[in-house]
Amino acid sequence: MADIAIFDLDYTLTKKGTWGRFVVQNVKHKPWLWLPLAVSAGLTQWRYKRGKLPRIRVKQAMMRWSMVGKPQAYMQQLAEDFAASEVETGLRPGALKALEYHRSQGDTLIIASAAVDLIVAPIAKKLEISLWVATNMKWENAKLAPEFASANCYGAEKLARVKQLLAKKPELKHNLTIITMYSDSYSDLDILRFSDKGVAVNADKKLKEAAQGEKFDVVEW
Repeated sequence: MADIAIFDLDYTLTKKGTWGRFVVQNVKHKPWLWLPLAVSAGLTQWRYKRGKLPRIRVKQAMMRWSMVGKPQAYMQQLAEDFAASEVETGLRPGALKALEYHRSQGDTLIIASAAVDLIVAPIAKKLEISLWVATNMKWENAKLAPEFASANCYGAEKLARVKQLLAKKPELKHNLTIITMYSDSYSDLDILRFSDKGVAVNADKKLKEAAQGEKFDVVEW
């Protein structure tokens, strides 16, 4: 029976975060949007850090000035181009080795990310990973809506989404299956604990501190 390897995306598989750079790609030739985007995102981030707003509102604030209302076909092509560049030059060398190892073992690969499905889907496809969970964008009349079609795939929500995915795949259910979770972020503590083996990859400070007590492996990719 094949095991399961779950990978966070930003800063785990990738060297950098994806969302902010994708937003910038949408406005890099529109300097008149830079200031309102920066102000809106900065203010929303400030309010989120102080517990005044949910985290997903930060994404919404950035979307508002950069991509809401744009045609779905256009956005998908932009995401395809972004994904191609990311897979070609933006992945951690250690991540590629880990993917190769698990694939050689016949393991099932899953990406679990708070990033939007618009980005995650083409990256997963280019990596030949068919299973993933992400924050789902919403489309209305083939244009991007200002709200999302799902909750932010972050923290406890990411674990819930992974459990839902596994429940839909009876071929993955087996009492001998070992689940390994790779992440850089303390926000993934729930899913790291849920897994049989947690691996802290280039971990942030809080995850690095928690790793010893949780008995996670700590690696640098």
